[in-house]
Amino acid sequence: MTKRTDIASMRPDAFFHIDEKVDNFAKISDVSSELIYGVNQEKNSPWVTVVIPTYNRKELFCQTLQSVLSQENVPYSWEIIVVDNTPLDESGNTPALSVIRKLAAKNVKLYHNRKNLGSGYNWNRGAELAQGEWVCFLHDDDVLCRDALQQIGRLLNTKRNSKRKLGYLSARKVEFQNKFGLRLSTEFPRQPQEVLNRFGVLVCGHTGAGAPTCGTTILKEAYLKAGGINYDFGPSADAVLCYQIMRDYDVVTTDCVIGGYRWDENATLNKQTLLDFIRADDLLMAYAYQKNAKTKQWGRWFGAAISWRNIWRKNNTAIQCGVSITTEEFAAASRFPKPGFLKRNLYLAIYAGYRLWRRMIGY
Repeated sequence: MTKRTDIASMRPDAFFHIDEKVDNFAKISDVSSELIYGVNQEKNSPWVTVVIPTYNRKELFCQTLQSVLSQENVPYSWEIIVVDNTPLDESGNTPALSVIRKLAAKNVKLYHNRKNLGSGYNWNRGAELAQGEWVCFLHDDDVLCRDALQQIGRLLNTKRNSKRKLGYLSARKVEFQNKFGLRLSTEFPRQPQEVLNRFGVLVCGHTGAGAPTCGTTILKEAYLKAGGINYDFGPSADAVLCYQIMRDYDVVTTDCVIGGYRWDENATLNKQTLLDFIRADDLLMAYAYQKNAKTKQWGRWFGAAISWRNIWRKNNTAIQCGVSITTEEFAAASRFPKPGFLKRNLYLAIYAGYRLWRRMIGY
């Protein structure tokens, strides 16, 4: 679930070509990014690059950057890249640049885009500019736990010898609405690490990865191979990116909370965006169902029930955010009819069994 993204360009037909690579970096190739703070180092490339796309934020960005600068006991080389969509003022400054200068931040490079790329395509530019093997994404209003990079390194190392190459580490996060920031300690309990795959998408109706922020770390090779994030997929663009990476790489969650996700000033806090999520999620599932005869049968039997469960999840989000949307409005946004009592409850039993089975086998 992305934050603050342009979704007006969603193209429903794009969802039927998800596994056909599109070079989304080419869409922004005519916009240059100038290094206005920091120094490019050709030698000794870092293992991890923390990418913070930003636009016209100061206080929240300052909290975000401080949470990265305060990382403890990081046992590998890393860097921070800030990619700024904000126009320069008369003095050649931006809010992000003023924060970085005030903090006298080291290990930070700030690139300024000559043209506003939009939030999503700014992620692509950040991935292009990253020198690390791994790219760790962080929205400019979210924060990392003090040991986030240490935990990320530990988890990446545990997957070095896996049969299937790791491509996507999805960050567990806590949600908060405190405008003054959230101080995250290392006191969150460990949770089972979960492997996310396309079979799970079929059963659950979503990737399970959530918004790629708060320390979600993606293999740069995998990000580039997928063609980058594509906003033809509207608000589910990040979910589609994760789904695309699942084809060739492992996708796993962290086994502990490593970041905080801020709800304040979030573009998902409006009625139209939440309804568009239902439309986009249904289109992603429609693509998943048409892969073969078995998935088609699954979709015919349980597509409506899965969509209904997604509506229930989005309705809870609406209630949490104080957005007034009726169940009828959510249902009207879905491409599936309301499920019958039998199929709905049968699906819920299958879903519960699937989750129990996952816990029993250890992920």
